[in-house]
Amino acid sequence: MSILSDPKRVPIVATTQDHLDIEDIKDNLLILKNGNVCIVIETSAVNFYLLSEIEQESKIYAFAGLLNSLGFYIQVMIHTENIDISRYLKHLDEYKLKQRDPKIKYQIDIYRKNIKDLIVKNNVLDKHFYIVIPYLASMPKKPSFIKQFFGKQAKLGDTTKLVEAAKIRLYPRRDHIIKQLSRMGLRSRQLESADLIKLFYSIYNPMNAKIRGDFDEYTGPIVSGSK
Repeated sequence: MSILSDPKRVPIVATTQDHLDIEDIKDNLLILKNGNVCIVIETSAVNFYLLSEIEQESKIYAFAGLLNSLGFYIQVMIHTENIDISRYLKHLDEYKLKQRDPKIKYQIDIYRKNIKDLIVKNNVLDKHFYIVIPYLASMPKKPSFIKQFFGKQAKLGDTTKLVEAAKIRLYPRRDHIIKQLSRMGLRSRQLESADLIKLFYSIYNPMNAKIRGDFDEYTGPIVSGSK
């Protein structure tokens, strides 16, 4: 009997982690397997078409100012997922328990059902907007951003020096981007390590986006791919 006819005898030559570009998440930074390091900034959005003509022009000039001020690469990413109202529904349940009037409890039940049906039937989506600022560990004479950003894997070993070098370059760039976004009236913040783990977990596990347990339980597979 060959190993092809018996799935149990097929050797495992690679783990899922081997196919990911992420090597580690450390000090709120994303470390890729090719040695590049990234800061991820989450930003709010604005409905451009609801603004007046003057406000639209102001946003356009502010965005042009942001682009013209850049002396480094950035990547804009939009992540769309089904909206999660579980916390809100739990809040309603807790609020209902505090009520003594049966009529109020009844109205809460109706409201809770309407909210849940609205989300499910209309497939309401939640969009998140991110700006990725990379620190390229090595820059060729004629750089190709895509090839350099997701280049060949490198033997990183201890990433302490790499992270410290990346911080020196990335922190001023982060502050500059946040300042430029604030001129556009947008709120922004750098994602911390726990936020990054949650983000990529939801991207790679769209059907089971909730992380259970402590975040520390998820750093093992991300770092070593041992599971």
